[in-house]
Amino acid sequence: MKKRITSIIMLIVLVVGIALAAYGITGRNIYNNAASMMGVSKKDAMGFIQAPDTLTELGDLSKIGADKVRAFLKGLGLDAAAVDSAVDARVAYEEAVKNSKDREAFFAYAQSMDETVTEENFNELIMDHDRSDPMREQMAREALGVSEEEFAALASNEALLGLYREGLPGLLNNKHMTNAVLVMFCGLILIVIAGAYFLIAAMSIKPRARVKAANPKVEKISAALLNYALFIILGLILIVVSILRPDFLSIDNILNILQNASTKGILALGCAGLIVLAGTDLSIGRVLGISAAMTASLVQSVTYASRMYPTMVAPLNGLGLLVPLLASISVAVLFSMINGFGVAKLHLHAFIVTLGTQLIAYGANCLYIESQPSGTAQALSTFDSTFLNVAAGGIYVGGIRIPVVVIYFIVMAAIVWVIWNKTTLGKNMFAVGGNTEAAAVSGVNVAKTIMLVYLMAGVLYGIASFLEAARITAVGANTGLNYETDAISAVVVGGVSFSGGVGTIQGVVIGAVIMQAIVYALNFLGVNPYIQYIIRGLIIILAVSIDVRKYIVKK
Repeated sequence: MKKRITSIIMLIVLVVGIALAAYGITGRNIYNNAASMMGVSKKDAMGFIQAPDTLTELGDLSKIGADKVRAFLKGLGLDAAAVDSAVDARVAYEEAVKNSKDREAFFAYAQSMDETVTEENFNELIMDHDRSDPMREQMAREALGVSEEEFAALASNEALLGLYREGLPGLLNNKHMTNAVLVMFCGLILIVIAGAYFLIAAMSIKPRARVKAANPKVEKISAALLNYALFIILGLILIVVSILRPDFLSIDNILNILQNASTKGILALGCAGLIVLAGTDLSIGRVLGISAAMTASLVQSVTYASRMYPTMVAPLNGLGLLVPLLASISVAVLFSMINGFGVAKLHLHAFIVTLGTQLIAYGANCLYIESQPSGTAQALSTFDSTFLNVAAGGIYVGGIRIPVVVIYFIVMAAIVWVIWNKTTLGKNMFAVGGNTEAAAVSGVNVAKTIMLVYLMAGVLYGIASFLEAARITAVGANTGLNYETDAISAVVVGGVSFSGGVGTIQGVVIGAVIMQAIVYALNFLGVNPYIQYIIRGLIIILAVSIDVRKYIVKK
């Protein structure tokens, strides 16, 4: 009985919270709408609402929309005739200015205003060699037949400004406007409280025992849907984007997606082995940053005066590129070995040791970049053309340019597939990830296996860093930021289980490409970058949730 009463109370709290949040959001939307109608920022809009006299100019009506402005001003309770007159005057002025920027259009406009205007006297007026703003203003003023004072008033449109100044104070007295933010947050707090209660209550519900055995066909279909649920969801998203923007699936876009997915895909190949071991790696991005910085410092053009190593004068040709490649791999392997030793011998959790090396790598990268002879911390750039051609060039196949980094990704994936599926290391890796104790009893050298997997990850990180330096063409202190989330999300989307012992290379490759396609699709649709982070975070949570669900079902 008490639980029922509590549930009813919490349901009321949830409803009230939703109502308050909606009420508060409505209030915020009022001045967001005002900002849109004035063509100014939200911050400026609030300032003008509080002090309308500070409003001195308005946005371009041709961009905002004259009809929208009319509706907004009339909604403030202003005289309809005054609104129409002011808006019409502003539209006329903007049209004149628009015409003044197009010689042929303005000549026709000038003739419509004054039939005595001819090509000859118009040329003298316009002076082809001088298209400065003052000249265009003079042309517009003469064509409109107004004085300088009248033109100035029309340009600033005092009538329209006056209407805004008269109407904006009313927004502060609007019932939705007062304490809109406070009301909104009160609603959100109530929603969180009620939501937490119902979530905890749902956890306490015991599942009912099965009365009869499930249909084998239904079980098989359910298992397939569970295994490929994330691919289905993400695939549907891409299909919707393709319907909204058919040009999304053009050859150029597909190649761009593959190119951007390749270096992060190589990182994912290295990270996948660590997750198969039931571990993780938070240092990927920062390790890439310092490895790419090492590469960049060794491949700068010899003609670049501010290069990291001024005494290096030999051009990069032949085997010369092996040095920066091996340097990049060496740096990445060093950090991976630290991670592997911490996990294998010190028995530290992979989360902790990689968190530590993440900070170490970032600090080392900053120190390295700041040690430039120029005394500045500018990004390392201006690379040798040979390096750019080898690491970021392209191969033409039937008139289509295939980025070489895509080919490198395919080769790396094939090599890692062989290691995972055809070597003793691969078998031991899955055994250790599935059950460490059982693997040790079976004679597997657990510590050696872990170290070798981390070594392989380091080599792949180093190769990816070498290629990424060429792709972005400038390496700074923030290079590699959040790359670990891209690699880990590609791995989990690709079906590698955080529980350990499960995963495929083909899944990792598909996961890397799909994740990059999702990011590209969001950019293609113009989604706010901050919202993109939210969507990517939700995808990771969803992927791990499905993985955990599959693990529970198997148990």
